[in-house]
Amino acid sequence: MVYISKGVVSKKSADDKVCALRCGSEYELRGEQARLWLAGRFRAVCAEQQPELFELESMGLIEMTEPYAAAHYRLLTNCVICPVTPTYNLIPLNKNEKLLRAWIKNAGFKLTIGELVYLTEQNIIPAPEFFGEDNWHTLIHAIYSQETIFDRILEAKMEESPARNRTVSAVLGLLRKKRIILI
Repeated sequence: MVYISKGVVSKKSADDKVCALRCGSEYELRGEQARLWLAGRFRAVCAEQQPELFELESMGLIEMTEPYAAAHYRLLTNCVICPVTPTYNLIPLNKNEKLLRAWIKNAGFKLTIGELVYLTEQNIIPAPEFFGEDNWHTLIHAIYSQETIFDRILEAKMEESPARNRTVSAVLGLLRKKRIILI
């Protein structure tokens, strides 16, 4: 299995427990559950099937899939990507990470991984005319067409995009560098 964790640590954790917060619900994780959830906080993890993974998935604290070429993309399709304001000096970002960070931080709404892949594929550069809540409609019109606006069609199309791996790698880099969280 391949999985990635969602949510944040809600308070100081002890050696024997972790308090995870996701969508207003707090979960107290202990033992193997805590270890598995912490392992997937900043990266996608390959692991053997085990009951604790299924328990975490049923709580909504991880996304899980079988390993295949687009597994990391598929994991991210079910996550909300949220920007984080760093509180200390962090590792510098590469060019792709900087572009995606600008989109994630300034879009005016939460962009999906499919939308980020589309923006990368089309070489649409982050610019003020796309930013903020007042300009969300401009960004939506740049991303969606009559064919892709309905029922996750864009996500399905972007799974086959040549920009998929580059975009997923940059998003996972932002996660690893603690510039985003997944919810």
